[in-house]
Amino acid sequence: MSSAFQASLEGGLARITQGQPLEVAFGSQVTLRNVFGKPVPCWLHSHQDTYPMIYENGRGSSHQQQVTCYPFKDVNNWWIVKDPRRHQLVVSSPPRPVRHGDMVQLVHGMTTRSLNTHDVAAPLSPHSQEVSCYIDYNISMPAQNLWRLEIVNRGSDTDVWKTILSEVRFVHVNTSAVLKLSGAHLPDWGYRQLEIVGEKLSRGYHGSTVWNVEEHRYGASQEQRERERELHSPAQVDVSRNLSFMARFSELQAQIHLLGNIVIWVSGSLALAIYALLSLWYLLRRRRNVHDLPQDAWLRWVLAGALCAGGWAVNYLPFFLMEKTLFLYHYLPALTFQILLLPVVLQHISDHLCRSQLQRSIFSALVVAWYSSACHVSNTLRPLTYGDKSLSPHELKALRWKDSWDILIRKH
Repeated sequence: MSSAFQASLEGGLARITQGQPLEVAFGSQVTLRNVFGKPVPCWLHSHQDTYPMIYENGRGSSHQQQVTCYPFKDVNNWWIVKDPRRHQLVVSSPPRPVRHGDMVQLVHGMTTRSLNTHDVAAPLSPHSQEVSCYIDYNISMPAQNLWRLEIVNRGSDTDVWKTILSEVRFVHVNTSAVLKLSGAHLPDWGYRQLEIVGEKLSRGYHGSTVWNVEEHRYGASQEQRERERELHSPAQVDVSRNLSFMARFSELQAQIHLLGNIVIWVSGSLALAIYALLSLWYLLRRRRNVHDLPQDAWLRWVLAGALCAGGWAVNYLPFFLMEKTLFLYHYLPALTFQILLLPVVLQHISDHLCRSQLQRSIFSALVVAWYSSACHVSNTLRPLTYGDKSLSPHELKALRWKDSWDILIRKH
C-alpha cells in the first residue's frame, strides 16, 4: 500500500472508532454494549451491591456483587481487559493486542472485582447461571473468572479484537457458559436494571450473547485511586478535522445535549408542591366556613389545578408506576403542565398572599432574581444545547456540573 492509501485508511478507521484506540489490548479500559439492544440498548455494568442471600421465591444466591446491563452511560460501565497471567491493569509498551481465542479476565474498573460465573442459578432465569463480580468470602467457593474471547465476525482465527468493529462473545472457561443479556428487569434490589446470565445451552449466533466495545482507552494508572479519577474523566476523543459534510453533521449531533433549563425544571416541581399545599390549606379552612378567596378567584384556582396539576398527574403517574426503564421523553409532557402551572402560582401569590405593597415589592424583586437566574443558566448551557459557540476543553469540563454528564471533548 502507498503511504497516501495508508493515511486514508487510518483516517477512515479513526472516524469509525471516533479517534479511540482501534485495537483492544491487555490493560485496555472498555465499555461493552450488547448488540441485541432489546428491550433497550444497554452496557455491561456492576456496582457495590450484592445479590440477596435469599430471593422472594425462596431460592438462594451466592451473595456476590451484582452484574447487570444498564441502559445509561455510567462510570460503573467501565471494565479492564486483564491478562490472567499478569497482575498489571495497564497497557504495556508496546501494547499487546487481544486476539480471537485469548483467555481474558474482565475486571470491573471501580470495584476491581473480576467478572465471574458459576453453577448457581441466575435470579430470574433459574435455568441459566448467575453472573457476578467475585467477592472472596473465604469459603469453599473459588473464583471462576476466566473467559475465552470469540470474535464472531472474524476474518481469520488470528483476528485482533477491535473497537466498535468487532462483535465478540465471552465463553466461560470452566462451564462453557456464554455471557448473555436475558432482558428481564431485576426487582428493586437490582434497581430495575437488566439481568445478565451465563447461558450454557447457547448455540449459534444471537445478539443477546454478542457484545462490542463502544468506548475504549488505554489504561495508564496502576493505583486504584488514580484509576478511578481516570475512569471519571470525560472521554477524550481525537477526531480529524478533515471530515466530510455528513461526518461533521454526525459529530455535531453527538455534541448537542438536550438539557433543558435546570432552574425551570426545579421551579416547576416547586410550583406543583406549593399548589398542592395551598389547595389543601384552602380546603381545610373552607370546611370550617373560612373563605380566604373570593368565589371567582377560587374557581380560577380550581380550574388551573384541574388543567395543569391534573395534566401533570395524567402524564406522569402512569410512567412512575411502570417497571420498564424510562427516558427523558416520558417526562416531557408532564413537565409542560408543570411549567404552565408556574405562572398561575406566581400570580396567585402576588394577588392573594402578598397583603401589603412592601410584600408585593419584595416578591416582585424575588421574581426578577429568579427570572435572571433562569436566563443565566440558559445562556451558560446554551453552547451544549445549540452548539453555537466553540468551547475549549477546559470550558467544556466547567459545564460538566454532574459526574453523570458525559460530554464529548475533542483534542486538536
